Amino acid sequence: MSTSSIDTGRLALLIPVMLLALLGGCASHPDHGLEGSGERGESRHAALRAGIAATDSDAEHIPPVPHDPAVRPMAAAATEEYFRGLQYLRNDDLPRALVVFQSLTTRYPALSGPWVNVGLIELRQKNWQDAETALRRALDANAQNPYAHNALGVALREQGRFAEAAEHYHQAVTLDPLYARAHFNLGVLAELYLQDMPQALAHFRAYQALQRQPDNTVANWITDLERRQPSVAGRPDKNQDEEEL
Repeated sequence: MSTSSIDTGRLALLIPVMLLALLGGCASHPDHGLEGSGERGESRHAALRAGIAATDSDAEHIPPVPHDPAVRPMAAAATEEYFRGLQYLRNDDLPRALVVFQSLTTRYPALSGPWVNVGLIELRQKNWQDAETALRRALDANAQNPYAHNALGVALREQGRFAEAAEHYHQAVTLDPLYARAHFNLGVLAELYLQDMPQALAHFRAYQALQRQPDNTVANWITDLERRQPSVAGRPDKNQDEEEL
């Protein structure tokens, strides 16, 4: 995403929006070895538990992240340092990135974006409880940040707190129904952890519908789920529609 021509009025939105690219770059790619096999083998489990979308995802969307107008001057003041932290992350320089974002959280605690980045760094280092703490601070700053809810869902899932993870993933897609990655994470959680195949199918379909070109990996998973659950392969009934919302 280009960071040129940023005006102050859009800055409070753009800071957390940059997290979408970071979420795509912070985790390993899914293993394609079991595509279409119909099996829930360990390699597929290991791939999906990373909680990221398939490598060929091309969904492009800027989720709305409403902010109190009072934080916009803080966001403007934090811009240069924030993007320096992003660059450290892109270069996999986690120690420097963490220093930058922790400094921002100290000086601008009302901004949710730096807190989310601290949480993402902790996720990359598998510090699940520290990630949870940072992401809850992000939500204290802005409960309407779908990125924070999605990342917190990952932290909670890795601690075995699946029902809580589902709540935050659902909150992410409630705040932004076009948030493809959160739909993907809901599909993963439903299939591999909650054994809720209708929900898994619904959210993988929602994820797929948001791609500009079909995601071949997820297309195979959808086919697999339809084969294993023929009763849910067709159009969802009214109750399923209500659950998806």
